[in-house]
Amino acid sequence: MAHVNSNRKLTNSRAGLAMIGGVALLCSTMFASAQQRIMTITATEPMTTDHPYGESSAPVYSMWCHIYGCLGRYDHVANKPVGILAEKWEMIDPETWRFTLRKGLKRHDGGPGPTSRDVIHTLNRIRTDKESVHSSFVAMVEAIVPVDDLTFDVKTKGPAVNLVSALFDRFIITSADLFEKHGREADKKFAVGWGPYRLEEYASDRRAVLRKNPDWREVDGFDPMEAPDVVILQQMREPEQRVTALLNGEVQVARLIPPQLVRRLEGRKDVKVDKTGGIETMFLAFNNTMPPWTDVRLRQAIAHSVNRQLIVDRLLGGYALVQNGMVGPNQFCYTGKPDRVLEFNPAKAKQLLAEAGYKDGGPEIDFYTAVGRYVSDRQVAEAVAQMLRQTGFKVRLHTPEYANFWSEVRRGKSPFYYMGRGSVFDASDAAGQLYATGGSPRIQYSNPKFDELLKRQYAELDPQKRCQLWRELNQILIDDAPTHFMWTHSVITGLRANVELQVERSGEFWLPRSRMK
Repeated sequence: MAHVNSNRKLTNSRAGLAMIGGVALLCSTMFASAQQRIMTITATEPMTTDHPYGESSAPVYSMWCHIYGCLGRYDHVANKPVGILAEKWEMIDPETWRFTLRKGLKRHDGGPGPTSRDVIHTLNRIRTDKESVHSSFVAMVEAIVPVDDLTFDVKTKGPAVNLVSALFDRFIITSADLFEKHGREADKKFAVGWGPYRLEEYASDRRAVLRKNPDWREVDGFDPMEAPDVVILQQMREPEQRVTALLNGEVQVARLIPPQLVRRLEGRKDVKVDKTGGIETMFLAFNNTMPPWTDVRLRQAIAHSVNRQLIVDRLLGGYALVQNGMVGPNQFCYTGKPDRVLEFNPAKAKQLLAEAGYKDGGPEIDFYTAVGRYVSDRQVAEAVAQMLRQTGFKVRLHTPEYANFWSEVRRGKSPFYYMGRGSVFDASDAAGQLYATGGSPRIQYSNPKFDELLKRQYAELDPQKRCQLWRELNQILIDDAPTHFMWTHSVITGLRANVELQVERSGEFWLPRSRMK
């Protein structure tokens, strides 16, 4: 059913043109007739719901952040946090952060700017809405206390030096007034906020169309008026399709170009290739409560069976950096190679299998991967499965649709799988989500020493001491192997020659600073 209001149209219909590239070209042609700058960007992640807290992926956070507005973002070029809806933030004490919202903002429908009441509403909805999957992001928050209309204190359950990085680009502020009036229908008919772009159309799992907010001004004075007037986020999961659409001029930005297709773009005068060191950590994950992964020897045997560097060199074209532990060279608090690592060692893998009772081969295991969500994910999983078979594991490889794959992982129902955790710059939030006792059900790992050190680093103000704690935390994760860390991909993005866009280490970009010549 199509939903229409005075600002834009939302549609969840899957009817229409069968060829996605044709849809993108049609949309561009329609908007271009008004002599506007149109930028079409390929999207690979699922866009299955108009609920602002209903999906968990960095690209979806970024989309809603551009529309509703977040407190801020991390500028990976300037290496500092910058405000979006917040203009100021400071630590009052180890368990209190004070934020001040920007003055003079107008909601896209002409309504008032964001207030402390909207921020409190956001926290409550993230925690209580049955469709919300963002509760882990605010797990450290005890309460949000208003100081005045534009100022509020975030009270944490314990010291939280990482609060700003944990909240900024994922804490999407929505209107308390609109939700009180319309409930869930506010997301469908009144998806208006205070961000730099307005939502013009949302077609579930096909595209989102964003139109520039003419009232937006950057906090630091950067003029966004030269940014694209309309941005189309067009679903294209197949890499070949993304590259062909870029070369044909149907899209201006093609994301997640796999290494084997980079050569098709290089040497062309009408396109260019951006290569950025990424911070999305890829890993082989175990559900630590499901046999046989309750046995650390088998988890370690998996690690010793996989030749990560060979996969990087042969399959990923060298466009990835092997990572030992959660914190690698591209991330905050990297202090050099860990003291102990689980390197490729088939003989050691076979020894561990024998010690665990599988001298003659086994166990039989089910291994799952997404397809088209991550760079060369199916091919990587096939290579890993073959390496595991060579050391004795009996592997059944499963490649479900991403929506089904992610649903099982998120509910803690997947025993062994390949995937990534995006935006791991400061690893504190991701570690709390994935490895702390009582975190998300994806991995179900528990280690009291890890919990104690993680709690200590949340409270440590001295960067050197905090990074030393992370060295210890990293070593625990390597030794216990609740996941086996693989690499961080280089973020490879194809751009039309007339596009200027800064691709950040997270793989995302801030649209007000993009340009079309």
